[in-house]
Amino acid sequence: MKRNLVLLFLLSIFLYSCGSDDDICISGEATPRMKIKFKTKSTGKMKTLDSLFIAVDYGKGPVPVFGSVMKTDSVLIPLRVDETPFTEMYVGTSRKKVDSKIKLNYTTVAQYVSPACGIKKLYQNFIPELEVPNAVLGIELNQTQIIDESKTHLFLLF
Repeated sequence: MKRNLVLLFLLSIFLYSCGSDDDICISGEATPRMKIKFKTKSTGKMKTLDSLFIAVDYGKGPVPVFGSVMKTDSVLIPLRVDETPFTEMYVGTSRKKVDSKIKLNYTTVAQYVSPACGIKKLYQNFIPELEVPNAVLGIELNQTQIIDESKTHLFLLF
């Protein structure tokens, strides 16, 4: 009987020690994505797009990261997490014409989160440049830091 009690005690300690708050990275501690919304250039009013296609160059050429032919009012785009001080983004309203080029300049800061999540990147001194205007007619900066996904960082003007 004593032996079973000791085994039960050891098993309960083992099960209790297996779980902790740091085991899973679920409460938004990851590197934040850039939140983009859209406006009409002539009026400055918020706009919902019928179709939107975005490709991002993470260092090996443009990769499609978003494509939708449904109504879209905002999108979250991941930026580069290496030491490169910019990310190039290509935007279009048709799958065949993703031709507006935006260069997103920033400085990165690494922040330790936890043993499970590791380190996340935060983006400061965020300055976008519209290098090739086609579908996108202009850009409007809303936040100079990307530290979370709750706020809109950039408006694209169509």
